[in-house]
Amino acid sequence: MKVQRLNRGLSIAIALLLAAVLGAAGVLFAAVFRYDQANRSRGELYPVAIEGSYSEEGGPWKPFTPKTDFDNKELRSITLRGHFTRALPAGAALFMNVDHMWVTLRVNGEEVFRLAPTEGDGNPTRALGKQWVTFVSPGITAADEVELSFGNLYWNAYMIQFDELLRHMHTGDARMMLFEAMREDAWTLGIGAVFLFLTLFLLVAALCCGALRVRGALHFLWLGLASLFSALWFFTLSPAPTLVFPWPVLLNVLYSFSMQAMAVFLTMFAAANVSGWRRRLLLAGEGVLLLTLLLGVVNQLFRVQDLYSAINYFSVFDLAIALCILFCLGYEALRMKRKASAQLLTALLPLVLSAVIELINGYVQFCKAAILLGGGLILFFVMVGVYTLRRIQQSMENEKRMLAMESELSQSRTAVMLSQIQPHFLYNALNTIMNLCYTDPDAAGRSVANFAKYLRGNLDALTTRRLIPFEQELEHLKHYLGLEQLRFPDVRVAYDLQAGPFVLPPLTLQPLVENAIRHGVTRRAGGGTVTVASRESATHWTVTVQDDGVGFDPALPPADGRSHVGLANTRERLAALCGGTFAVKSAPGAGTTVTVSIPKKEAGANEGPVCGR
Repeated sequence: MKVQRLNRGLSIAIALLLAAVLGAAGVLFAAVFRYDQANRSRGELYPVAIEGSYSEEGGPWKPFTPKTDFDNKELRSITLRGHFTRALPAGAALFMNVDHMWVTLRVNGEEVFRLAPTEGDGNPTRALGKQWVTFVSPGITAADEVELSFGNLYWNAYMIQFDELLRHMHTGDARMMLFEAMREDAWTLGIGAVFLFLTLFLLVAALCCGALRVRGALHFLWLGLASLFSALWFFTLSPAPTLVFPWPVLLNVLYSFSMQAMAVFLTMFAAANVSGWRRRLLLAGEGVLLLTLLLGVVNQLFRVQDLYSAINYFSVFDLAIALCILFCLGYEALRMKRKASAQLLTALLPLVLSAVIELINGYVQFCKAAILLGGGLILFFVMVGVYTLRRIQQSMENEKRMLAMESELSQSRTAVMLSQIQPHFLYNALNTIMNLCYTDPDAAGRSVANFAKYLRGNLDALTTRRLIPFEQELEHLKHYLGLEQLRFPDVRVAYDLQAGPFVLPPLTLQPLVENAIRHGVTRRAGGGTVTVASRESATHWTVTVQDDGVGFDPALPPADGRSHVGLANTRERLAALCGGTFAVKSAPGAGTTVTVSIPKKEAGANEGPVCGR
């Protein structure tokens, strides 16, 4: 039922997502088409350039041509002097694409525009970000001498900053300028839109899993929040929003904040897929990321240091956390044999590759910034989302199979009880207690208490579908042994318990010990010893029941025609409730050893019912 409801919910979410994508694509296509038509027919947006000469840091003047390249990695100031190629009448808007730069414009030697040329000019921070600056002309003709000075505010700027300013100056209608800016950043905004749709899908999936109480809700939540901040990062990566929201400092703070917040939630998601010291390590790294983010915001608010200047420090922390994530996932996948960690590690490979290529792109500039990284992120989210859906579906299918098997097993629970409480055992136990009433009343009272607790444990096993603590199962076993040792005083019991706590299906140990007593040690002259031991490995808990009785050949059918109903039911319940198994090792005259193996399964990290802790 849960599977059907989840599939129906996810199908509705996918349908809504596709409808939103198609609707947004249609609106965007129509807007771009209208822009092209208006721009061609009415000509409301015109390019503006400067013809003249330039000087680097007050050096000699050189002719300026459209092919002139500037190296902006050295924090140099550039001054252009000449004339605009188009007159700007009074009230006309001049749009300039400014990317973390200071800009000053003079007309006939008089300063008419100034954008944060220095840190101490009263501006709260240097982090002006990427923005479209609108300058309202006081009236500039083609004969007026203009002087445009600009320079870098940061050393880690992209090489195309100056080109973005000089090759993308326009005048005309503001609405047309908005369409033009969106068209220039179509790839960046498109990737942001994809992340936004992914966010809606992932959050809807988280709500569906949470409502149906299916494991995986937190996984989808971390992925959804990481996708949300990825969308915010790409939207603020484009300067186009500044034409609508003229708050470049705020948008730049959001740019830096969203980049770090994305790393925070990706780390949370990775931590949910590992265990032990690996999870503690990633959570410690999570604390470092949050601390650096908090310090960056505080520095920004109190004008100590703007966030953009701290991006390089953020990158160092992000790189360190990324290496920790890769190491932890690799350890889980190779040493712990966790399928979920292996799948996540596989999904990280294209993301790592895109990050390396993006780093190279910062120096070579063969495409726009962050486009390659965005593609890697999208591929990562899609792959992880598919893997998570598969794990959830597998888990729910396992649960469905378990319920079906539980329904089948419920029909044989009476047989299970009868196999554990055989009439001759009840008669013998009661006769022994009756004899003790005459010879040792105190022992008889204790035996009656053991008998009652033993019956209660068996009856509880008929109605429970839950796993029980190993200590509880061991207590029930001791009640049974107390009754058996009244009849067989030569039967000795030893315990070698070195693992716990963990959980297992009820009535797991009692039928194994019962077989060890009846068909093992009691058939040996002088009795024998039954040893119950527990151990823990990296992937399993194991419980062994060993006796030094007569043993048997497992390859041959039982000589007395026994059906082994109790052992068969124990094997089925182990497999159905927690994926457990048990193996029998015996030989004539060498005793018998039965080993129960219970896999460790962390909640949310592996498929199937959670067993063990």
